[in-house]
Amino acid sequence: MSHAEKIADLEARLAQQEHTLDELSDVVAEQARVIDLFREQLKRLTDRMGNVEDSVPGKGPDEPPPPHY
Repeated sequence: MSHAEKIADLEARLAQQEHTLDELSDVVAEQARVIDLFREQLKRLTDRMGNVEDSVPGKGPDEPPPPHY
């Protein structure tokens, strides 16, 4: 293999690696966006659950457990 062929091969490999890195970067960015979305949804659901728990009659945080416990 001549030096020109080796250089051409290395350039092709480098181009492929750059393409792969760009694709991976896009995937990571999309996953970060989805994770942020999930975090926001989890926060909203947690807040809603807290509101529902607070609105249940006869259920308070300071209420002792029933005697059979």
